[in-house]
Amino acid sequence: MTPTLKLLFVYGVILGGLFRKTVATTEVWQQVNRFPRNPLLRDHSPERKVIGSDDGPVKVYIKVHESSPRILCATPQLRNMELMDPNFSWKGPRGMQLSNRPDVKISLTGTLTIENFHKELSGVYVCTIYFYSPSTKSLQSLNLKYFLYAYRDPDYTYEFQAQYHAADCHNAYNSLFLKRLHTALNQLTSDLAYTISIHKSTCHTLKVPLAGIQYELFLTLKLHLDVEELDSICENNLEECDHNLRLEKVRHRVEAFFAKQAETYHEIFGLLPFVYYIDGTLQVIRVDRCKPGFGKDHKKHSSCPECCVVCSPGSYSSGRHVSCLPCSEAIHYGESDCDIE
Repeated sequence: MTPTLKLLFVYGVILGGLFRKTVATTEVWQQVNRFPRNPLLRDHSPERKVIGSDDGPVKVYIKVHESSPRILCATPQLRNMELMDPNFSWKGPRGMQLSNRPDVKISLTGTLTIENFHKELSGVYVCTIYFYSPSTKSLQSLNLKYFLYAYRDPDYTYEFQAQYHAADCHNAYNSLFLKRLHTALNQLTSDLAYTISIHKSTCHTLKVPLAGIQYELFLTLKLHLDVEELDSICENNLEECDHNLRLEKVRHRVEAFFAKQAETYHEIFGLLPFVYYIDGTLQVIRVDRCKPGFGKDHKKHSSCPECCVVCSPGSYSSGRHVSCLPCSEAIHYGESDCDIE
């Protein structure tokens, strides 16, 4: 059997077995919550409360289009004190008056709640409390500051890395293999609105103890969303439109594809082609992206390290990076372009 026929035979066996397996398994996938709920950040139920501090501003992270927690105009000490004739006054970013906004509620005890939060509402909120202290018999006041940040969960995708035993690095069979591999991988994802490209392929010569000289291909595979195809799918069946669910199906199929190769090579050891997968070398790498105007900052937002938090004034994000970049001309929260008119 010629090397070319060996190659085609092996891939025929792999694809046949994989597709039979895929039909039976892919429909039982459930949506994966990629970010476990953090009760300090994610639970915006009416029971969640944020208390001010005498030591400085309190950071509050609010998911876009959700309601804020209940933000109290009080410190832990004030909550346990008896106050006479208390009066509460809230101001939003840039001196925004909050009392007349339909999406803002301020209770008689000074608790602030904001509905349908969005990035333009991010910024510094100041509550001033005036009260009469029976112990000192004097009127006192206290300013409490809160930084409210809109955030989103990251969009994400996957990259895959794998290694193959290869023919000599200048052998034409390597190119034939890459073409066949590209075709096979895209057959796996054709119904999921994703294509897979071989982003990088390098061949290296290795000196292996007790095995002499060997050649190995190091591959990096990238996923690409076909937006038009996804739109078409969504028009016909909204249940099949969930992006994360589809992405997890892609990951599952790719993992099964490489596992099937390893299994098949063990079964047909005598028919190994010049190029074959090295069992156990597949790496699945998650790659996060933030929407324009949002970015990750583990140092500044240590309480929400996996969140895509709105970019603060002086920074921006076009969506091509996972972090906000410096920009002296960006004067608002959530800027997506540094070239501001």
